[in-house]
Formats: sequence, C-alpha cells, structure tokens
Amino acid sequence: MNPDRATLDFLNSFSPESQQKGEEWHREGCVTQIFGNYLLIRGRVESPEGEGIETSLTMKGNGWIGESNSELNTDCPGLYATMLERLERGKNLPESPNEIDDTPLPVLLEEKLDRELNDEEESYLAKLEKRYRRFAISKEIFDHDLIRLDPRWEVKGYDALELWPTPPKNIAEFWNYLAYAFEKKGLGIPAFMRGVTDLNHTQSKLMSWEHDKEVVEWSEKIGKFIDGPEKEEGLKSGEFCLEITTNRANLKWKPDGQESFSVLSTQEILELVEKYDVGLLEMDNDSDLLWASYLNYRGKAGTEDIRLESEIAGRFLNELFRRASLNEKLVDLDGQPINISQTKLNWSCELDSNSTKGDWKIFLMMDDGEVVPHSLRLLPGLQNLYLSDDIVFQGPPSWAESTDVHPSYDVPKEVIESATGVAFLKRSGASISESLESRVDDAVLDVTLDAKLVSGLSSATSEHLILGCKASDESLNRVETLSAEGWLIVDDKQRNDGRITHYDRSLLHRTQSYLAKLVTSYDESHEAFKLKLTKAFPQKFTKWIDSLPAGINVETDEFIGSLLKDPVKASLRFEVVGEEIDWFDLKVVVDVEGKDLSTDEIKSLVEARGDFVRTKDGSWVRVAFDMTEDQTDAVQGLGIDPYDLSGESHRMHAMQLSDPAVKEIFDSKAWDKICKRAEEVKLRVRPAVPSNLQAELRPYQVEGFHFLSYLATNSFGGILADDMGLGKTVQSLCWLLWLRARSEGDPLPSLVICPKSVLDVWSGEVKKFAPEMRVQVLRSKDELDMDALKNNVDLLVLNYAQLRVGEEQLTKQEWLAVILDEGQQIKNPDSMAAKAARKLDSEHRIVLTGTPIENRLLDVWSLMAFAMPGVLGDKKYFRKRFDRRKDETAQSRLSARLRPFLLRRTKSQVAMDLPPRIEEQVYCTMDGDQAELYETEMKKAQKTILGMGSNEELRKNSLMVLQTLMRLRQICCHPALINPENTEAESAKLNALFYLLDQLREEGHKVLVFSQFVKMLDIIKGRLEDEDRPYSYLTGQTQDRGKVIEEFQTTEDPSVFLLSLKAGGSGLNLTSASYVILYDPWWNPAVENQAIDRTHRIGQKNKVIAYRLLMRNTIEEKVRVLQEQKQKMLDDVLGEESFSKGLEMKDIEFLFTPDKDPSEEVQIIESEEFID
Repeated sequence: MNPDRATLDFLNSFSPESQQKGEEWHREGCVTQIFGNYLLIRGRVESPEGEGIETSLTMKGNGWIGESNSELNTDCPGLYATMLERLERGKNLPESPNEIDDTPLPVLLEEKLDRELNDEEESYLAKLEKRYRRFAISKEIFDHDLIRLDPRWEVKGYDALELWPTPPKNIAEFWNYLAYAFEKKGLGIPAFMRGVTDLNHTQSKLMSWEHDKEVVEWSEKIGKFIDGPEKEEGLKSGEFCLEITTNRANLKWKPDGQESFSVLSTQEILELVEKYDVGLLEMDNDSDLLWASYLNYRGKAGTEDIRLESEIAGRFLNELFRRASLNEKLVDLDGQPINISQTKLNWSCELDSNSTKGDWKIFLMMDDGEVVPHSLRLLPGLQNLYLSDDIVFQGPPSWAESTDVHPSYDVPKEVIESATGVAFLKRSGASISESLESRVDDAVLDVTLDAKLVSGLSSATSEHLILGCKASDESLNRVETLSAEGWLIVDDKQRNDGRITHYDRSLLHRTQSYLAKLVTSYDESHEAFKLKLTKAFPQKFTKWIDSLPAGINVETDEFIGSLLKDPVKASLRFEVVGEEIDWFDLKVVVDVEGKDLSTDEIKSLVEARGDFVRTKDGSWVRVAFDMTEDQTDAVQGLGIDPYDLSGESHRMHAMQLSDPAVKEIFDSKAWDKICKRAEEVKLRVRPAVPSNLQAELRPYQVEGFHFLSYLATNSFGGILADDMGLGKTVQSLCWLLWLRARSEGDPLPSLVICPKSVLDVWSGEVKKFAPEMRVQVLRSKDELDMDALKNNVDLLVLNYAQLRVGEEQLTKQEWLAVILDEGQQIKNPDSMAAKAARKLDSEHRIVLTGTPIENRLLDVWSLMAFAMPGVLGDKKYFRKRFDRRKDETAQSRLSARLRPFLLRRTKSQVAMDLPPRIEEQVYCTMDGDQAELYETEMKKAQKTILGMGSNEELRKNSLMVLQTLMRLRQICCHPALINPENTEAESAKLNALFYLLDQLREEGHKVLVFSQFVKMLDIIKGRLEDEDRPYSYLTGQTQDRGKVIEEFQTTEDPSVFLLSLKAGGSGLNLTSASYVILYDPWWNPAVENQAIDRTHRIGQKNKVIAYRLLMRNTIEEKVRVLQEQKQKMLDDVLGEESFSKGLEMKDIEFLFTPDKDPSEEVQIIESEEFID
C-alpha cells in the first residue's frame, strides 16, 4: 500500500530516533495486534524490552493523530511501527481483532468443523467479536457483556470483572478466559467453539492467580465473621399485636418467655427495626404479616405513631381488619380481639320533630333499625369501616372532613329540601322519608359532544380535534358544560310549584373518564377540549366513539363526520398480462364505486387494507371489497393479496387458478384458457407400488408415494412434510424405485443430502427396503469419484457440509432426483449449502422435513426456491407479500400457494395404528436447603421484576428476565446447577426421578431421560454409576452416536438412556424404549413432543408413556399453566397448532406472584391418552 500525503506527514513528524526504533520494531514483528478502518486504527506493540504498548491512530481533518500509553506518547516508536504495519497490511487490515495467527476466527472454526457455520453459530461469534472489540479499546469486561453470550450468567454488579491476571493479547486468549469462566460456573460453552478452546492450558495459567485471590477473599470473609456479633447474642424472638382504641392504635410486643404484651416506645420500635434488617428478629407468621404492614404504614406516614385522626392511619387499620389471619392480633384495651360485625350501617334522613324551623336530622342506623347511640371512628377504604370501642361495622360513604363521625347531624330545611340536598342524600345512600320522596321528580341529563376540526391552532400546519361537551335534560331545564374545572351549570330554571327536580348526572361523571381515555387537554379560547391530529387519529377516534355508552350523543362537522360514515364499496378483478405454457401472469385491478377518487387515492385506499385514508378535500375514506363470501374465500385461496396494487404481476399455475368461485373476477377469454390448461394437468396419478420395494406400505404412505408421483408426472417439485416417525424415507425410496423403472434407458443416479447424523439411517433403510439399489454413503470428500458414480452407484448419500465442499463436482452431474432430507437445513437462503443445492441439475427435486417452518415464513421460501423455483416469486417478492409480521392473512395466502406442492400429515391424522401415547405430570415438592435457595432467588426476582410497569420495559430487560427464569428452573432441577459446591445437596426432583426409575427397572422397561442441562445429565449419570446401573449417554459432544444408539436399541436388559434435548431431540429412532421422562420442562412444547417422538413412531409396538417432572408451586408449574392458556389453533401455513405468543407483562406478573403453601409431596396427575 503506497502512503498518501497524510500518512507521510504523520511518519515524518517523529524524531529520527523514534523513526529508527519504530522501523526495527516493525521489522522484528513487535506489532502483535492491529485492527480498524480508514478513520480509526487500534494496535498493540510488544517492545523488545517486554513493554506492552497500546496504540491508537485517528484521522482528524486531513491528518493522522497518534496516541499511546507510552511515556513518549505521540513520539512513541510503537505508533510509528503501527503505521508501518497498516501500510504493509493494506486492504487486508482486519476491521476487528478476530484473527488468530492472521487467520480470521470464523474461517479457523469452519476449517476445524469441516462445515459452514450456521446462523446461530455466526450470531454467537458476532457477539463474541463485539465483546472483544470493546475490550481491546477499554481493557474491561462486565457482567452485561457475558450475559449477551449466555443469558444464564448472573449479573452481580456493574464493576469490571477480574477474569485474568494480565489482559489477553488476542481473541483466542480472550475466548479461553471466558470459556473457563463459563465452565467454572457450570454453564458450559457451545460445542462448535471447542475447536479453539484449551481449558487445561488456561487453567494452568490461572491456577496461581486464582489461589492468591481465593486467599484474600477467604481472609476477608473470616475477618468479617470473627469481628461480627454472635447471632445468638443479638437475636430477639416473640410476637406482635395491635391495641386499638377509637383515637389511636399501639403496637405491642411480647418476647418469648413472657406472659404479657407491652406497648412499644418509639426507641424500642427503632431497635426492633435494626434487628429485623439484619435478620435478628424472629416471630410467627401472623406477627410477621402485622409487622410488615406496620413498616409499610410507617414509611408512608413518616411516623411511628398510629393516630386515627390521620386518614393514612385509618386506611392502614382498614387493610388490617380485612385480613382474616390477623383477627387475633387486633385487640381492644382488655387484650380481646375486636369483633368484626356483619351488621351494616346506613344513613337515614327524617324530619326533626323537635325543630321549630322544620329542619332535618341525618343519623346512622343499623340494618335492624336500631340507631347508633355514640360517635364512631371512620376507617376509610374501598369499603368504609366504622370503629367503636370493641367492634367494627361496615358502613356507607362519608362526607365529613374528619374521621370522627357523630351518630347524627342536624341539617337546615333549605339545604335538604333542594335539588342539591336530594342529590346529596341519594349519593350517600341515605333512606329518604316518604314526605320528601313524594315531592321529587327524576330527570336524566344526557350528554352531547360537539366534534369539529380546527386548523392552525398551534402552528400554521397543525390540525386539532375540538370537542365541546354539553349536558341537558329533555326539557332543557338544566344545562351544564364541561370545562377544565369540571361540570359547570350554565342554565338552571327554578321551580315555583314546591317540587324538587333530581337530576341523574351519572353520564356526566362517565363522560369525564371517557375523555381521559382520549387524552385531551382543555383549550380556553374554544372553551372545549382539544386533541392534536396524528397518523393514528382516525383509528383512535372511531374506536373511542364506538366505546361511548348510550346517552352520550355525538355531533360533527363534515370532516370529522367522514370518519363515521360506512366504507366505500370496491370491486376486484384480475387482468392476465402474460402467459407461458401452464403459467399465467396476473395483475390485480380495483374499481371504487360512488366516489370521485384519483388513481393515487385509490391505490392508497387499497394499500391501507380497510384503514382510513385522507383525501385531497380533507375528509377521510376507507374501502371494503364488494365480494361474496365465496369469492373472498376463493381469492384468499389463490394466495393473492387483493390489496396488492403495486402493479407487479403474480405468476400462477393454471391449476391454482381454476376455482369456479373466481370465474367472475376474470374476463371470459382468460377464464377459458385457464380452464383448458388446468384440464391438461394430471391430478390423479396413482401408480402401483413397485414390486421390488421390500416393504408393505400403510395406506397414508401409499398416498404419499402418489403425491410424489403426481409432482414428478407434472414436472413439479415439492415438500413432503409429514410428522417425524411416519416413514418419509420409505415413501421416498418407493418413489425413487418408480422413477427408475419409468426411465428410458439406463436411469441417472439420484442424490440424497441429509444431516451427518442420519447418513447411516439412509444406508440401512436402502438395504432393508430397496436392496437392488446400489447405494454409496460418502464418508469423506476424497471418496467422491464422479466417473465411478455414473457406472456403479444408483443413490449417493452425503451430508450438507459435503455438498458445500463438493459443489463444483456435484453441480456438473445430471441427477435423476435430488432429495433434501431434514430440508430445514437450507432454511437460510443465503447460506452456502442453500446456494449449492439450488445449483444442482436434476429432473426431479423434493424436500423431506417435519418442520418446514421453524422461525419465519422465509424458511419455506428457501425450501421452495430449491424444489420449485419461481412458484413463490423471488425473495424480494416473497418478503413483501408473505413475510410481513402485521399481515394477518399472509399465512393463509401462503398456504394456498403451497397447496399443490406440499403434503403434510400428522400422526393423529394418519397413523391410527400407532399405539397410544400417555403423558403424565409428575409433581414433587422441594424442601430444606433447595426450598430455601429457591425462595431466596424468587424474592430477589420479585423485587426486581415485578417493579417493571410495561411491556416495553419488559422487552428492554428481557435478558435479565430470561436469566432469572433460567436460574429458578435450574434450582428446581438441582441446586448444583447454579453452584457446583451444591453437588451433594438434596434435590426433590432427582429423588422423584429415581423413584420412577426404580419402579420401571423392576418392571423390566427401558427409559429415555431428557434434560436441556448437560450438567444435570452428569449428576444423574454419577448417581447411576454409584448404584451400578446400566445407562447410555448422548449429548452434543458424543462422538460415535451410531454405536451408542445401537447398543441401547439391541440390549434386552432394563436400561436408562440419558439424552440432551438438543442432541437427542431429532433424527433418532429409539423405539426399543416405551417410557420417556422429561426431567426439566422446555419453553416450547414442540421440542418436548419431538423428544417423545424418538420412541413414539412407526415401529413402536408398545404403549408410550411420557412423564413430565414438575416442581409444585414453582416457576415450572406456572410455565406449564401459561403454555396451556396461550395454546390456540392457528390457521397457519401447515394448518397445525402453534404456540406463538411471546411473554407479556401480565404473564411475568403471573409467573412471579407468590405461591401458596405446597400440600403434597409427589403425585402423578393429569394423565391423558392420545395419539399424536
């Protein structure tokens, strides 16, 4: 790389001595790390004397600025050497410090794995590289960095972590330090990273440093322990009660060993608070509840005293009286529990017979008519309570400003015998004497909202909704308007006939609450409420209008009124703009009736999909298609979006368009052509099963063979998406034999591409069901001999990594058929495997998969881009029309497009001869240290998580929530999963597991035990070894999977197979076992079903029983409940059940709400027998 002017100026700025040293250091390779771009470069230089120098080159203006941590700073030879290294690297300068011996880390990993990294692995590596880039600059790493790599990492603080004695020099050393930290916490590391991981070497480097740290930590712990007080010396235990009078309440304490309670002084309360804060205060559960409630009151009131003149104190007592468990703790001056009466108090109003002025008396009366003789203390709350010396009553609303309530009040005649007085009596629930009631006429005030649009209120271009609110009775005797201060009477006609009008104002109060939902503000100039118009205003306003109750009327101007009109009608038709053999190019045309709209306005209307569009005259319009229900269903059935006015054409096959219900949408000539072409497609392809297939197919398997034959006959490709275990392999072999038999001359070889783990499955199935077919399983790329293939091989089987490596040779060969088994392996259309698969030259193509859609709809586009290129358009077309999250009809339209090319059957639909599957929930209850550990973790989680107030805040803290859930689930499994020191601790679930295993062993059964935690499998394995029980073990690190599986399948003795969910959840056939135990529940029920399907599949002769171990009254049980609540039928692409909702704040609140006390130890319940 030739130096530019800025670089030369920078190099010439150094002293001659630094230039000479810098050249020597560069020549000797002292620049150990460099990365960056044309604006910023970071480097590390190891001087010959061993000094580590961090360098930085920054482009500012037209020149380079250098900085280093050397004493020489800008004249440091290391800066000079860094610039020379930049010139030497040129375009090969890495953007991030992710190289090991000049080899990029992703490249090194792919070489060691002998395959391409998948999406998940690339994502993990990107996170690692980002962490290292930050570290290379700041030299620090934090908990929140590591939680990005593993959500289970516990966040303990915000200080930088100490993970190494000296900073790592490159990304390899950096990763090994992190891997060691993960392993030390029992979290493990991703299997694909093991090729660049050397934990033994890292441990040897850290041994002395960790030992010194441990000595310091233990010294501090022991010192604090020795210097601290003895717990027994400061421990206090006893119980609380609350002594209550009508004026105040006193907190009383009785220490253990004493017979009587004593009132606590302020100083004594403060001392107890100190004891409580450090865990030196013990009490019974009811005392604990009373004490906690008191501390809450103390925090709100700012005082230790409980004086009942205070409303806060009154509300505090109201809450206590409503807790049944505290009845014995709330006592009178004699120490007796205060009686909570079931009698309710009410107000009554009668003419005072002793008044010479004709005044009225309002007094409190019991249900039985007895008058309350003395004053009471109001304890306000949702249900008011009234306190006497030794009894508490439920009572009516109170209007008094004081909490001291007199038994009766004298009210002047002029007050009671008025509209206001009658309204007051009715509002307070008071009974009214017949003499007064007979003079009252009732009238209802209805509300009218005047809605109009006003421009220029806050700026020249602003628009506001102005909403005036008026209320009146039918005769307009009373008129009120709503302002910022509330409802104001603007006209009130007085009566002269001695009668009183009572106005029902309930709608007026409701109107204020409805206005609050619209979030308006008051505008003094218009004497009305206003709301600024936004893009979402039409939907928000019309939804609000629809929610208004009867009696609230709305009047509008022409602009706001347009929002309340019915949608305009539109008709739909298809134009054929091109055709080719069996394919037609269609364009959607929409005609809008009854309104003069421009082409752009029509397009905007249609694209709005029924939402409002603003027209040039300022009004709003929305559109609805004028189609019959059959026509609507038919258009959806075509897989075409009727709202698509992009002008782009949709390529459709004649057989997709031939539904008679859409005939009226085409012109007659185009329809005749479509029908003619559709008749030429051979739909009923029913060939006989080849005689050389050594298998008796079930009826649904014959149907699957006929589907594949139909695809081949019409030169289609497609997807066979049967449930796992239904025999997709044997259906495909039957199809291959049929293809070979119908070929003219010597048939071409066929190709099967599958995961490495099932290479031997294909080999075995061919030998078993199609022994005449010559099969070669490719073990290494060196075995690929294309000349020998043409003459000696009928079927070549290889894995996806070999497809990528052998792409050049494989794409030159013409194949009879190419089959992608577990085709979801190419779900990423940009992966090298997907690109290589699409380049293969074959007469026929099919994809086999039980999960054609794993994460997003684009997965199936990638599969069809291989099997039937063009049927779903290009990727851009597909993304725009089917892969949009907010498009609720996308899945059904995609299902319609796929229908001729995809066949999906579930076990419940077709394999009725399978033995039944029974699932049972096994509940167990933790105790001892495990329960204490769980309770501590749960309290910590509740304090943190239940404080979140919205879904948005939940999403921001999703990693922390997932980490917390993970830790709670791990404690349910075994305390050792969060702390290796707890290996010997008791686990209720582990005991329940071995209780089951003991019973099954005695009955002679084989068992599959699944867990997502490899560490948990190791704990189970250790106990099996201690008890000398036979077992098999399979995780992601297992090398010879085939041998392990074969040993388990062939042994006749009772045995246990320990499997990780990820490694053992798919691609395996373990029908020799008929019992499955899911040790820890998984978030996604589909993953659990896959695990159970390892044994519940074709070939199974026995009833399959699956036990799901759940810890009662824990997060596990609640997650299970949540799954069942959120499970619903979705009309998706495959037409099957889908658990698709994410966790929302209400779900989190449910998960972390405190549980009730457990009632049972171990119980098996909820047994359900089904075939699925």
